Amino acid sequence: MSNGLQERRLTDKGVQEDLQRQPHLLMKLAENALVVAESLRDNYFKNTAQFVTKLRQAIHDTKRQERILTVHEIKNADWAEVQGEVVTFIDGGVGRVQLSSPVPILLRVGSYCVRTGERRLTEREQFGYYPVILGDLEGGSKERKDFVDIVRITAELLGGLSALERTPDLRVLMFHGPLVYLMSGYAGHTPFAEKDIDLFLRQYAPEPGLGRQLKEEFLLEARLDIYPRMTDRSEEWCKRRLFEPLAWIAWLYRKLIQVARQRRPAPIITGVVERGESREFCERILLERVFRGLREKERADYFNQMYGRTDLTSPKALLDRLGYTDALLLAMLLRSGQFSESWEIAKYDGLRQGDLSLPGEAGTSRVNFSPLKPGTIGFPRVRGCYVYISEMTMPVRVEVFEELSQEQLTEAVRHVYLYARLLPGYGFPIGLDIVDKFAKVPAWLTDAYGKLIRFQLGVSLQKGEISDAEMRRILVQAIYMTHRDWLFRPQS
Repeated sequence: MSNGLQERRLTDKGVQEDLQRQPHLLMKLAENALVVAESLRDNYFKNTAQFVTKLRQAIHDTKRQERILTVHEIKNADWAEVQGEVVTFIDGGVGRVQLSSPVPILLRVGSYCVRTGERRLTEREQFGYYPVILGDLEGGSKERKDFVDIVRITAELLGGLSALERTPDLRVLMFHGPLVYLMSGYAGHTPFAEKDIDLFLRQYAPEPGLGRQLKEEFLLEARLDIYPRMTDRSEEWCKRRLFEPLAWIAWLYRKLIQVARQRRPAPIITGVVERGESREFCERILLERVFRGLREKERADYFNQMYGRTDLTSPKALLDRLGYTDALLLAMLLRSGQFSESWEIAKYDGLRQGDLSLPGEAGTSRVNFSPLKPGTIGFPRVRGCYVYISEMTMPVRVEVFEELSQEQLTEAVRHVYLYARLLPGYGFPIGLDIVDKFAKVPAWLTDAYGKLIRFQLGVSLQKGEISDAEMRRILVQAIYMTHRDWLFRPQS
């Protein structure tokens, strides 16, 4: 960018021109203006432009003792640099077949593996997916709305682990969504029974022996270290061979990292989040530095004067009142082809004491989930940053495991940018877009199979041949169909 254009970006007029050139930002600001306090509405756009101008000027002020934001340029974003690499994309989809009363819930995790630059279609890409019928599971608290999420996270992790095991030359493993979710919200689910884990492993393990090995490895570590830290009923848990969901998921994350570290070079493992509403980066990093600098200059009322308020005294208050998010602010600060500095994302702050019930028991047991915070038996630390793909879209968040290597994030950003530039109007990696469609259980498919199930149910009832096994066979058929069923979906 020329010096003249750069200088113009640092003026109020230049910022307003940038915003007017990006309709998606204008629409988001217009939405915010409708929900903020009435005293903020009249000058919301003008004050936002003024605020962004000051932030841009501060970012480029080399004389500041503390940079409020470090911006990086994406380098070596050239397809020649990734020629011949093997990449696997992972996503999960949930479907419901509406019957007269119960609603069976189906889940399938899709994987899309592609070798970049390969011209032969049969060699270039491979699809695979793995079905789970949630009604088959004994564990998990089915009455909770997040029961499906627990199963999906577990299934996606096993899908990623399976991709590593099946593909020795895998270079990139990319998940649709956060690499690790905010796990504290999922605490307290009833532990999975061993039969539940067998159902998972039957779908995901390349060989039966590998599935048994994976299960026994976890149970051994659970008996020696994990469960004794979490509960005084650890002996009973081990005797009943129970799999506490969060402990099991944390162990699978550590296993994923362990397998990756055995490769040279270690595969890039990343999650990519689109349309996120997180404010963590702005609150903890960007605006915290801004407010600290204002307090040092005795200008603590700067934002109150700008917006005509008296309560904008902290980063949280500013974001609460004005509706800014990480993606919105960074879309106004970054340019296409840039990414923000990284930070350690707070994924596990809420892990503490809680209650859960055991399978077959009416009461609850007190369990300590805090040992599952990052440590020897806990979840891995996650670092993330925001990447601005195109001025037609919002930035996406890229997450990696902190302990794999320092280069993981930079490499993940480069690959995400390359794949996403193939969809400039969407600004999201094309492989994740494909696997999202592939894993999804479309409504037309579940509706059609709902009719099939009702027909089979009626015939079987008349003949007296109805069985759970037959119903499960039909449901599995519903989510398997064909490897390219999403290509045959009805056109809108």
